[in-house]
Amino acid sequence: MRGALSLSVLREMRGRGFDVTLAYFFPEAVGYTWDPCEDFAQEGRLLDLSADRAPPAVQRLAGAIAERRIPLAVQFGAPQAYGHVGRLKERRPGLRTLDVLYNEVGHTVAHFLHENAFDGVVVESEAMRAFVARETAKAEPGIHVMLSGVDLDAFRPARDQPPRPLTLGYVGRMSPEKDPLRFVALAEALHRKLPELRFAMYGEGAMEGEVRARIAGGSAAAVIEYRGYVDHVREALHAVDAVMLPSRVDGRPNVVMEANACGVPVFGAPVGGIPELIEDGANGWLLRPDAAGHAAGVIASWLAAPAALEETRLRCRRIAEERFDRSRMLDDYERLFDAQCEAGRVA
Repeated sequence: MRGALSLSVLREMRGRGFDVTLAYFFPEAVGYTWDPCEDFAQEGRLLDLSADRAPPAVQRLAGAIAERRIPLAVQFGAPQAYGHVGRLKERRPGLRTLDVLYNEVGHTVAHFLHENAFDGVVVESEAMRAFVARETAKAEPGIHVMLSGVDLDAFRPARDQPPRPLTLGYVGRMSPEKDPLRFVALAEALHRKLPELRFAMYGEGAMEGEVRARIAGGSAAAVIEYRGYVDHVREALHAVDAVMLPSRVDGRPNVVMEANACGVPVFGAPVGGIPELIEDGANGWLLRPDAAGHAAGVIASWLAAPAALEETRLRCRRIAEERFDRSRMLDDYERLFDAQCEAGRVA
């Protein structure tokens, strides 16, 4: 998927001297904008395994690992890959293997079925560290916490924007765990309380049709605009005054950090790693049971005193600079991969 954190990290590691080969199992990212990874393909570092059954896929992977003397294999969310990892370890016992888990759902179930094939687990929040430690059957699961960050130069507050109505945004995947339908319901409730407020939804995914239909058939269709995919998330964040993240489950969502870097506060559900990112009342607010009433109170204070929103924007940027710098995250990944590669070479 274009813009995926995994691809961003791997591209940066290439720039830092790692020889990275990508293998993928899905022929396309259904419901999302596909990243063809032409930079990897041009250097012969892209393996398309989408048409391979299990034995040929393992053979091709093992062949590439042997030919290129690859010491480390990292699994980034491909359910089909889990059954291959143990077979690869049988063929090359010295190969180091890591799995990356962003939240508690999806392929996480497959991880615990195959966890003995992995030398370690990469997570990006303390909440996920606790989850893996609680669910694992291994005495030493090898949990590595890589606190994600964002590019503070690419994500900066907007300048010289034309006046617009105060706008609350949804910026993220149209998928069940992110719960975009709850955003629509909250927007309708907020519209009844604050008719001057406007709403914008950015993103794509399997639920796009359902979300569009829900907006069109709801009571606030005139003030909720579905804007879909944007080339850079910054475009969406510059077009809204606050972001609402009503996730059912989540890891350490980039959009909180990206929004703060752009001077945009976030109303976030208190799930997963979101409470680790939001200082309630500083760079955002954790949604309470009465989410619409809670958010309406904050937004009404901005409408009454715009200077209060401006102070919040400045505080968001300051917190992003103090806590969410991507360069620190990439340094952490480099150290982890270096150590794992060295262990694989020695073995």
